[in-house]
Order: sequence, then structure tokens, then C-alpha cells
Amino acid sequence: MKYLKMLSLAAVAAMALFAVVGASAASATTLSVGGVTQNKSVSIAASLLPGTSALLVDTAGTTLDTCTNLEFKVATEGSFTGASVGGKVSTMTFGGCSHTTKVIAPGSLSIAWTSGTNGTVTSSGAETTIQSTVFGVSAICKTGAGTDLGTLTGVASGNSTLHIDFTKSLDCGAFLGKTSMTGTYRLTSPSGLGVES
Repeated sequence: MKYLKMLSLAAVAAMALFAVVGASAASATTLSVGGVTQNKSVSIAASLLPGTSALLVDTAGTTLDTCTNLEFKVATEGSFTGASVGGKVSTMTFGGCSHTTKVIAPGSLSIAWTSGTNGTVTSSGAETTIQSTVFGVSAICKTGAGTDLGTLTGVASGNSTLHIDFTKSLDCGAFLGKTSMTGTYRLTSPSGLGVES
């Protein structure tokens, strides 16, 4: 019985230790530029990699919309260190789309550190309308309270890349239903953007 109590206490102590380690593992996120952590607003601009397209695809794998140009700009605001860092998207534009695609609300973006100089990018409150050039019917796609966009691959110098591959479905209403978007973006500013823990 004495050994059982000791084993139970050891198990409780181990769980407490893992809880502390887990809490520190989920540490704060801070952006870096050129390997230097930033305790101020960082302005980020990105566009599709030249020669690539952003694809909107339904659950059956059918491509619903293709855009050859997509650009966005966001400046981080509020706390520059936290569970995630982000801000409101000031600019978001689509171009060269197979259907009429317009931004209703650009929403906001946040970045949370995952490993190395990389992070997960999440969109909240974004709304885009897509009008069929064939049927004239429109659908509004939303990222809602938070949609995981994909991974920001940070670098110490040069251009970082943002691989967009929605892990959560976009809600595009009754006409298009649940869809996903893919695309690879080059961060044109700042050079050497990274995500630090």
C-alpha cells in the first residue's frame, strides 16, 4: 500500500511537471526581421508566387474559381508578443479570376509560432463574394471566427513564403457549400520575416 501511494505521488508530480513543460512549450510568439525580434508593428505584404494560381475547390475536388493574382497587406497591432501576433488586413485584392471575385471584408490575420522560424497563419472575419460568369449566381465565402490558412515558412534573409492550404473548410453558403483554397505566396515585405518563440 505504501508503494502504491508513493507511485501515485510520483505520477501526480510527473503530470505537474509535464503541465509546466507543456505551458512553456506553448510559449509566446514574436515576429523577427532579419533574425532580430521585433517589439513593434511589422508591416507584411504578400502576393501569389509568379506563374502560380490560387484555387477554390469544393469537397468533390472540383475547381470552382481560379485566380492568378492575390495580394494582401497587414500590419501587426496590439501586443507584439503573445500566443499569436497579428492585425487587421488593410488591403486584399483578387485578379485574373475565372469568376468575378471581390473582397467584402478583408478581416484580420494572426500568426502563431510552431517550430524553428515558422508559424501557423489564421484568418478571421474575411468575406469574399464569388459571382459565376456563367449563371450569374453569387456566393459569399467566409473565414468566420478563425480559419487556419496554412504555414508561414520564415527565413533570416530573403523572401519568406506562405503556403496556403486551408485545413478548415471555408463556408461558402448554400450555393457552393464547404470549400477549400490553395496557393503559395511570397512575402514581398519585409525581407527576412520569421516567427520566434
